[in-house]
Amino acid sequence: MGISYNPPQEVLVMLKNISSFLLALVADVWYLISNGTTKKPEPIVRTPQPKKEAVVPNLSPEVLTERLKDRAFQLEMIDWVNNVLRPLEDNATYLAVAKDRSSKVRDFTTKDLKTIFAILEPFIRRGTPGHELGHHIFDALGGGAIISNDPWLATAYPNELDAAFLEAAAHDGATGIQHRYVDYKWELNHGEIFAWTLYHLLKGLVSEPVLLIACYAGAAHPHIMTKQEDGTSKSRWNDELFYNGEIPVRVAVWVTRWTDRFENGADACHLIRHAVASVDGARVNGLDLHGVDWYNFADALKFVFTPTLGVNVVIKDGKEVKIPSMLQHLRGYANSANARPCSPYNQHDDKSPNMRTLMDWKVAHSTELIDTILNTTGTPDFEIFVRLMQMKSGFPNSQMTTDTIEMVRDLWNHFSPEDQAHWTHGFEMATDHYFEWLDVLQNQIASATHPIVVAFRPLVPGLIAQVTA
Repeated sequence: MGISYNPPQEVLVMLKNISSFLLALVADVWYLISNGTTKKPEPIVRTPQPKKEAVVPNLSPEVLTERLKDRAFQLEMIDWVNNVLRPLEDNATYLAVAKDRSSKVRDFTTKDLKTIFAILEPFIRRGTPGHELGHHIFDALGGGAIISNDPWLATAYPNELDAAFLEAAAHDGATGIQHRYVDYKWELNHGEIFAWTLYHLLKGLVSEPVLLIACYAGAAHPHIMTKQEDGTSKSRWNDELFYNGEIPVRVAVWVTRWTDRFENGADACHLIRHAVASVDGARVNGLDLHGVDWYNFADALKFVFTPTLGVNVVIKDGKEVKIPSMLQHLRGYANSANARPCSPYNQHDDKSPNMRTLMDWKVAHSTELIDTILNTTGTPDFEIFVRLMQMKSGFPNSQMTTDTIEMVRDLWNHFSPEDQAHWTHGFEMATDHYFEWLDVLQNQIASATHPIVVAFRPLVPGLIAQVTA
């Protein structure tokens, strides 16, 4: 067995100090040999470098308008739609995203919505006549009113209802990037273009599942896909409403479409939109609306203020083209709301009590408006309609609004005094209906129980003020 020795503590401390001294001496000698100087090096001061931030693409509407002229960028956008959104056409995939609600996800607040609307505003303010700021305001109000306290929608997944409200307000945002009436120029429609845009604008701000469903609903909101200039057809979207047990799924698509139908559901709002969008559509097709003969070429405009029902046949490039009068156009939309068997437009209306009630209001008031125009006459005051167009734009003093209204005035002046007389009480009634509809929407939103509409509610008075000023 070996012998163990423990030296005193004082000895250990002394040995440690001697060791430290010798190590320091060796280091200094080595420095003198290698550097030939007694000057010690200055300490290296490292300036803190900023962390590299992710490069955020310029998503201003002006820049995107230019980029969309580049075929390579179009293909990039098409790839994103096909790779990110198209997989959600599979019901199981869509359901998984709808159910994916992290416990960390909180309900939207009013501040959140104000932030989102501020991000979208530059695009919305560039929207063309009929798809301008006022249209988006009515869409947001319509989406809020439908969701508000609807018992059927209340059974849907929270991701879907959050997405439904966001997309109800934003689905036409691409009209600030590319004109609505050039959807047929290439593969993507305006809904798909803004789906890409919305995703890149709100990524990181809105939870991924909600954002994906919102983008899907926006891409799918057009009911009918027009053909491209080369004759090929656009791909339709799966809009099938299905159930997971008792829970309805893919409702975001239908809430988005329903808000659109309120704006196209005849009555005062549709009357205004049809007039301004008709002249704007003619302008996009290369017509000079202030030229001497523009009226002769813009066949659809010839029947905007015709006070009759019916479809007019004109010859265009040697072919018959059927053009409904404005009243026939309004009547067609009103009839489609109650069509039996159901049309692709109204097939799910009856599932949502709020949608059914609100659409019934639109149909009844549309019928009253059309009958009044058909059956009464007087001395019309076109300035009443001018005022409606200004309010509905949400941007009454803009140059675009002013120019568009002057074009509609030119169009009005082409109609005979006999035709104009029929609109006397129609303009007055349309004004009454316009304010009544806003009251209906506001009252419905006031009863909201769904969190995102409750958060939206404080913003409603300010939005209504923008379309009544």
